[in-house]
Amino acid sequence: MDDRSLTARRIPRWFLALVAFCLVVAAGIALGNLSLGGSGSSPPRAAASGTPEPGQAADRPAGTGRLDVTRHDEIVRLLERRAAAVRDRDQAAYLATVDPQATAFRAVQAASFGNAAQIPFASWDYELVTPDAFTLPAVRRAELGGTAVFTAHVDLAYRIAGLDAAPLRSPQFLTFVQRDGAWYIAADGDGAAAGQPSAAQVWDLGPVTVLQTRSGIILGVGANADLSAYQKDVETAVPDVTAVWGPDWAGKTVLVVPADQEQMAELLGAEPQKYARIAAVTTGERGAGPDEAAADRIIVNPEAFRELGTVERRVVMTHEIAHVASRAATRNWTPTWLSEGFADYIGYLNSGQTIRSAAPELRRDVRDGKVPAQLPSDEQFETTQDSLPQAYEMGWLACRMIAEQWGGTKLVDFYRAVGAPPAGGAGPPDQTARLAEAFTSVLGTTPAEFTAKWVAYVKAQVK
Repeated sequence: MDDRSLTARRIPRWFLALVAFCLVVAAGIALGNLSLGGSGSSPPRAAASGTPEPGQAADRPAGTGRLDVTRHDEIVRLLERRAAAVRDRDQAAYLATVDPQATAFRAVQAASFGNAAQIPFASWDYELVTPDAFTLPAVRRAELGGTAVFTAHVDLAYRIAGLDAAPLRSPQFLTFVQRDGAWYIAADGDGAAAGQPSAAQVWDLGPVTVLQTRSGIILGVGANADLSAYQKDVETAVPDVTAVWGPDWAGKTVLVVPADQEQMAELLGAEPQKYARIAAVTTGERGAGPDEAAADRIIVNPEAFRELGTVERRVVMTHEIAHVASRAATRNWTPTWLSEGFADYIGYLNSGQTIRSAAPELRRDVRDGKVPAQLPSDEQFETTQDSLPQAYEMGWLACRMIAEQWGGTKLVDFYRAVGAPPAGGAGPPDQTARLAEAFTSVLGTTPAEFTAKWVAYVKAQVK
């Protein structure tokens, strides 16, 4: 059994990669609550839902979103002190914002502060979003003691220098306690029992090795993590992506390398088995403009990557970086077959991979008489689907057909047309209608004609 057979058995589709298109705040996929260096943004503030009103009680039911003026001001000052401590690289001042009686939590905070020390952050900020965000059990409140206790949803925002045009936001669900007239942060994990876990941070996982390259930055968990192979992968992939997509993207990316699959899942707020077949994930916000696309992070599954050869690694990395480059033109209505198929098209381009090696599952299905009649739906790209490899393969062949029969430039034009913002500030378009418009305006065909042509193409290619 050669290496490729071994890889294919453990990872049914060795190149399988997933772009996790999600709102960073809503999904909790983010990587930071610390940054070093000044912040150009406004001071931490209560959001509209957290506007304080005079005379409110100290402790309120979860979700009221209200906070008395005095307490609001004291919490904001606490967060400002915490920010100043980080900017000054003053660990003692940072820990002074943490509950002195929360011994275990203080130790974790001290470790995280040190783990993040080498990451070149450009800004750091807090926003108090929702006071009383979740209810603490009576036992936990009694355990904390103190004069008063409350909870809050606090967003943490940061930028990595030279890479993020706008802050990446990370939701944290914090517990605060008042002792002797002073407020402290007592915990960041109490919200989990109420279904509101704080987002895991890369530096919560251990010391972070930082490798800056001409194509971005690589953050690896481990004091002496070897990131050289990943550097080569990224620096090979970036120009390949630019050659197809064009120069209207940053040409740089942030790559995060956890120690194992379990850590990858922790960063993504999911169970480890969900990513057992996934080599890498790109997180980001669909449709963010070129000046706002701050949330793009490529998170690799190191266990899956170790199974890949040089060519396979290149395909996966190019696929993920294609997602980063095309983020501003990718909208909620962009069909997954197009976003994933396009990324695979760039990934496989000039890789030397054939249909036989790159689409074995679809080839087997067609040879068994199971010929697809329609392009894959978004649901077919769920990571738990048994037919996930075939969905990727179908999307890839659709984009490959466009490039072969209409040209690579037309493929890019088609992608951009599908993701173009609505004219005149109108609401989001219907996916089916937008696709039909792009098929007609860019390719001069209809969805039905394209689908029929694609079915014939698949049958011919996978023989």
